[in-house]
Amino acid sequence: MLKTANKGQWVINHRQLSLENGFKVVELDPKQYALLVLLLKFKHQDVSKTQILSEVWGQRVVSEDAIYVAVNGLRKLLGDDAKSPKYIKTISGVGYRWVGPPITEPLPAVLDSYLLTAVFGLLIIALVLFWQLPKTSAGMELPEHLNGPYNQARYIINNHPEELETAISLLQTVTVDRPDLIDPLYWLAKAYFMRLQPQSTNYHREKLQLEVILQRILDSNEHHKGANLLFAKLIFMGSMDAEGAKPYFLNALPSSEGHHMYGQYLLALGEMEEALTHIKTYQSLDPNGFSSESVAWVYMMSQNFDEAKNVLENLRPYSDSNRFYHVCLRAIYEQLGEYELALKELLWVMTFEGYSQHELAQVQSLFDQHGMKGVYRWLLFHDTHKADVGHYSAPMSLARYATAIGDEQLALHYLEQSRLAGQYAFMWVASDPHFLPLKNNQQFSEMIEKYILKSNKS
Repeated sequence: MLKTANKGQWVINHRQLSLENGFKVVELDPKQYALLVLLLKFKHQDVSKTQILSEVWGQRVVSEDAIYVAVNGLRKLLGDDAKSPKYIKTISGVGYRWVGPPITEPLPAVLDSYLLTAVFGLLIIALVLFWQLPKTSAGMELPEHLNGPYNQARYIINNHPEELETAISLLQTVTVDRPDLIDPLYWLAKAYFMRLQPQSTNYHREKLQLEVILQRILDSNEHHKGANLLFAKLIFMGSMDAEGAKPYFLNALPSSEGHHMYGQYLLALGEMEEALTHIKTYQSLDPNGFSSESVAWVYMMSQNFDEAKNVLENLRPYSDSNRFYHVCLRAIYEQLGEYELALKELLWVMTFEGYSQHELAQVQSLFDQHGMKGVYRWLLFHDTHKADVGHYSAPMSLARYATAIGDEQLALHYLEQSRLAGQYAFMWVASDPHFLPLKNNQQFSEMIEKYILKSNKS
C-alpha cells in the first residue's frame, strides 16, 4: 500500500488506477481516473462539460449524462456529497471544480518525463500491453526499437487523453519510420479523431488530414473495422452525410463499438426497430457499455412510451440516483401526459444541477399556474443558470424550450444555431418526439431532408 502523509489523506496510484488513504484502497475505472486527473490538473478552477467530454471521451459520441455517471462514481468512492461537496463541486451551467485538498500530483505535463523516473513500472505496463493490445499484421512486425513508443502511445490514448499530443508525436515517429505498417497508422488516426474540435479554426485542415490517413488504411485493407468506423463517424457527424456514412458503418460490423454507433445512426434516421437490435447487440458484447436506460430511450424515440416506462420501472431499484434515469423518466412522463410526474423528475434534475430552493419554488408555482409551458417559458427566458436539465446544452436546449411553448420560428432559429455549432444532438431531431409539434412545419421538414435524411433522396 502507498504511504500517505496523514491517515485519511488520499494518494493516487497512477499505475494501478486506484486511490488509497491508509484505511482502504478503491479502484477507478479508466474514465473516472481520466476525469480525476483532469480535475486535479485544474484544481480550484472551473472545468466545463465541453472540456471534460473533449479530454476524457475525445470524439466518441456520448451524451453529457456520461459525465454525471463518472462524477457520481468518483463522489461515491471519495465519500463525497453533491449537496455539501468536500471534493467535487457542481458549477451550475458550466461543469465541475475540484475543491478538495491535493491528491498527490497528477500526471506530469509530458508523460516522457514521468517515464524517465518510473522506467521499471512502465516496462511492466509495456509487457502487459504487448500481450493484451492488438498485434501488428502478420508478416509486418514492428521493429524492436519502435515497440516502446508505439505501446506508450496506445496506453496514453486509452487512458490519458489529456496527453494526446504526446501520443500523436510518438505515433508520428513510428509511422515515419515504418509507413507500411497499418496498426500504428490506425492509432494515429484514432488520436487525430479524438483531437478534432468542430469549432476549432484548424478543424477543416485536421479533418482533411484525418481523411487522408483513413483512406490510406482502407486502400491497404478495405475491411479494417476500426478505420471504417472512424470514417463513418467522421462523415455522419462531421459532414452530416447519412448516405455517405452508411457503407462504412456496415463495414465496421460486427464489433461492439460498431453496433453501438450504427444503432445510434439508425436511430437518427428513424429506423427504430433495427436501431434497438444493434444497441442490444452492443450491450451483449460490451457489458460496460450503454446502461439499460438507453434501451428505454430508444423505445421513447420510437414513441413506444409504455414500453419505455416499463423498462425504467424495472430499473428503479438500481438507478434511482442516476441522473440519466430521471432525465429519461421526465421525457417519458411528459410524452404520456403525466405532467405532474414529469415535473417531479425535472425538479430532481434541477436540484442535482444546483438550482436554489427559491428557483425550484418558482418553477413549481409556474407549473401550478400555467402547466409545463410556464416551466419551459421560464427556462427559455428567465433561467440564469442555463444548466443542462435533460435537454442538452444551448443552443439545442433553447430550441427544445421554444418548441415546448409553441414558438416555432424561435425553435427553428435555435435549431439552425445548433447545427452551425456542430452539436451532435442536431442529427437526432428527426426522430425525437419532443419536436413532433414541428413535424408539419415546412421549414423544419426541409431542414431534416437537407441535413439528416439525405439517404432517402433518389
